[in-house]
Amino acid sequence: MRHEVGHVISRDARARGMPAMMGHVASDRMMQQEPAAGHGTTWSPLDAFQDGAHCEYAVIVLNRPIYWRHDVLLQFWRKAARVTVTVDGGTQRWLKYLEEQGIDVLNDERYVPNLITGDMDSCPLSLIQKLRSIGSTVIETPDQNHTDYTKALLQVAHYARTRNINLGEIYVLAETSGRFDHIIGNVNTLYKSEKLVGNIRVLQVASNSLTWILKPGLHRIHIPQILVEQKSWCGLLPFGCSVNCISTTGLKWNLNNSTMQFGGLISTSNTYENSEVTVNTDTSVIWTMGIESLKDNANDEAS
Repeated sequence: MRHEVGHVISRDARARGMPAMMGHVASDRMMQQEPAAGHGTTWSPLDAFQDGAHCEYAVIVLNRPIYWRHDVLLQFWRKAARVTVTVDGGTQRWLKYLEEQGIDVLNDERYVPNLITGDMDSCPLSLIQKLRSIGSTVIETPDQNHTDYTKALLQVAHYARTRNINLGEIYVLAETSGRFDHIIGNVNTLYKSEKLVGNIRVLQVASNSLTWILKPGLHRIHIPQILVEQKSWCGLLPFGCSVNCISTTGLKWNLNNSTMQFGGLISTSNTYENSEVTVNTDTSVIWTMGIESLKDNANDEAS
């Protein structure tokens, strides 16, 4: 295992991407977290995007650029999502994305969000009213003490509960480009998500990465073979507080009863030795992994 030298586990490490083909990923399973009795929690990346999710899920579109392949994202939204949400300026971004694919929501209500939330300072009122008239529930959340993302999670949980929808996961489209304070604010919301939505799992999805929290305990993460072959990047990040004891298997640079903290040891730019990674941690920690194979355009600025 490398500590202060090398390019994988060090405070100075820089993330690297990987090129991949969507066709290879299509045969693998996407994001599904299942309890493995007596063996911790199992995650199988890529289920939901391939119409193979084993639980009901919601999709939230934040006010961030959308760089997704349309065939992947539109199917993800249309075929299996039980609750679809756009947040403030994300509403306008979503409609513009649809327009670029030749889709007019006035003529195709499959793409009308079930729920629109936010303080509504980044989206034209006329657009909100138009979507309300064709079926969207609009909930204004003016509280400036919380981000629109945080407030959206609360509203999604309430929406599902009042309609007897048993959500298992919430996928939040949130690009990791742009303002650093916004990126960290989104990570902070991930850490608060259990208080906001209970046991519903929240996963942040960018066009080149998936990010979620591993709670204390043992986790098994199934990695699609194409990501192993292409040496795609992954990382474990101890936001908020130190991780006192964490061990891994299946990574090129594993941790062995290690302590992680900012200003000391963290794991960035790691990669895979095989298609199953285990993480055993005594403290909640961020897991993030590259999925460049889902990217719409390799030249997008979100690279």
